[in-house]
Amino acid sequence: MKKPTKKQYEEWLNSISPQQGSDEWIIGGKIRMLHMWKNQYGTAIRKYDPIGFEVGYKEYVISK
Repeated sequence: MKKPTKKQYEEWLNSISPQQGSDEWIIGGKIRMLHMWKNQYGTAIRKYDPIGFEVGYKEYVISK
């Protein structure tokens, strides 16, 4: 089986974005409003919390 890519992981996170107004949108100490409005949770995590993104990606790969 082929290993999932980081882009696939980011898109998966985007597809399960938390609801608007959720505390999960506070990333790097700031509310990421633009990404929240676009439901781009994965993109916000990748951009503003790269270490958390990498840890999550590795767990995602293991679970697949």
